[in-house]
Amino acid sequence: MIKLNHKYRRAPYLEILTEEQVYSIHSASLEILERIGVKCHNEKALKLLKEGGAYIDGDRVKIPPVMVEQALKSAPSRILVTGRSGKGKVLLERNVANYGLGTDVPYHIDTYTHEIRPTVLKDIENMGKVVQKCENIDFTSNSGLASDVQPELQDLCHYKAASTYCDKPYFTTAANGENMKVLIDMATVFAGSYENLRRAPSLIVYGEPVSPLMFDKHATEVLLVCAEYKIPIVFPPMVQLGATGPMTLAGGIAQGNAETLASLVVHQLKNPGAPFIWGPFVSMMDMRTTLCCYGGPVLMKSQVALGQITKFYNLPTFGFACVSDSVTIDVQCGMEMMWSVLINALAGLNLCHDVGYMNSGLIVSLESLLLADDIISAVSHFADGIQVDDETLALDVIEKVGPEGNFLSEEHTVKFLKQEGWYSPLLNRKQFQAWKKEGSKTVNQRLAEKAHKIIEEDVPPLISNDAMKELDKIIAEREKKLA
Repeated sequence: MIKLNHKYRRAPYLEILTEEQVYSIHSASLEILERIGVKCHNEKALKLLKEGGAYIDGDRVKIPPVMVEQALKSAPSRILVTGRSGKGKVLLERNVANYGLGTDVPYHIDTYTHEIRPTVLKDIENMGKVVQKCENIDFTSNSGLASDVQPELQDLCHYKAASTYCDKPYFTTAANGENMKVLIDMATVFAGSYENLRRAPSLIVYGEPVSPLMFDKHATEVLLVCAEYKIPIVFPPMVQLGATGPMTLAGGIAQGNAETLASLVVHQLKNPGAPFIWGPFVSMMDMRTTLCCYGGPVLMKSQVALGQITKFYNLPTFGFACVSDSVTIDVQCGMEMMWSVLINALAGLNLCHDVGYMNSGLIVSLESLLLADDIISAVSHFADGIQVDDETLALDVIEKVGPEGNFLSEEHTVKFLKQEGWYSPLLNRKQFQAWKKEGSKTVNQRLAEKAHKIIEEDVPPLISNDAMKELDKIIAEREKKLA
């Protein structure tokens, strides 16, 4: 009999670059920073860079490799973000995947009329309700730009609306450094103090440099504020091949990597050891539509490559999951969503965001979030690998049942029923007669019914009255200052 003294589970892992290619991209990125440099339009960042050893000529900055090496050494390789209640968590470390929403989607598919319309604040509140019910979505966000809110206050109102019925870690943007400080104040209402928020951050922040090779004033200010308060931030450039970067994938990755490394240098100069999430966005611009592609193999190839590069740097990394270029939930949407989640999981990426995004990040819906939750569940089951030990090899059970027997009534079957099997609440596995008898419902219909049930349910807010008043007071003070 085969004997194993320990459990063995090997999760699948995908690579697309050789070790030499990874180093070549890293070397090219260092050369971009040292020989070509970046433009920086933020005086505070310029001062930090100059004092840190960069070569400054006006707003042009050239960064020597030693500064990059120092930043890579000081940045943490592990980040833990918790929900407001302390229960939910996002753990960013090697080969741990976390899935969640994105930000700044202008349009929403109405769950009742199926009309594509501008996002409103109520949509963001409803998305919070849905995400709270999704077991496989680890962090939340606004996933939309509320058209019924003053633009200068959107990020603040989004946080309040998305948090009303969801207490998972919150992924956010900030309009500028001042708004970032206000968001930190709002998060401190729940944390109790700035120190508590530093020790157990509930926010993850998203900002961007401008490709190619430029850092604007406001986004860089957000980067500096997050470093100061030790709020985890991802600062990915948006490299579109042939538009904001070279047409070749290797060149686009090298440029995006250089821009991300420059961001890391500024961040670590401000506060060494502050949490930073690495990972540029590199995809193609469809030359027929001029839209950035979320679906298809180009983004997926870059994601696998970036997964390898981040292991080379030993930093938490950023990815994309359950995204599609389709404008509705159809075959294209399902195919691209599944493809994107699977590739990110196999690449070992950590913070996989934009869950439920459609039409290249222009549209989202409650149904797309629920579909994403089911897809993530399937991929997570696959990525968990196969446990091999005496109990799972089941030789004793096979001997007991013997030829022509069955395993239905065995305790072994009951014990491993849920662990080894996967069961979807949405997909059909019934014979067509049973399916017709129960109404011939499609996946789209089941998604809509589930969305309606969640948002129509009378559930109490997850924010106390006192905390709600404090949030309103903070937003009102910011509005008064802007006026």
